[in-house]
Amino acid sequence: MDLKEIQTFIESDYLEWNTYFKNQDKKTEAFAIMLKISEESGELAREVLRSFGYANQERLNEPSQLDNELADVLINTMLLARCLDIDVPHILERRMEMIREKIKNKSKEKPCEDCGC
Repeated sequence: MDLKEIQTFIESDYLEWNTYFKNQDKKTEAFAIMLKISEESGELAREVLRSFGYANQERLNEPSQLDNELADVLINTMLLARCLDIDVPHILERRMEMIREKIKNKSKEKPCEDCGC
């Protein structure tokens, strides 16, 4: 699956299922999605902690929802990008190129003579 398929899913299936976002102005929609991302990020954080044993015994025995919570954060982030007219594949490509440049420039830096860092 690629990002275009995810965007298509959000445009068709997800927005049909989640009717809250219909007939909302852009500002209200963006704020609501940001709140949803915050909620989903909290649930993801809870699952990450639980996966490392930081939960009560009852929760530790439950099946992991880590993958589902991560997917929820990603889907809602893509939904926000749609709301804000952001071309996700384009911005990711641009950002990855910037990071590649930083990595390339960092490898050209000379280490400190004193400590070698």
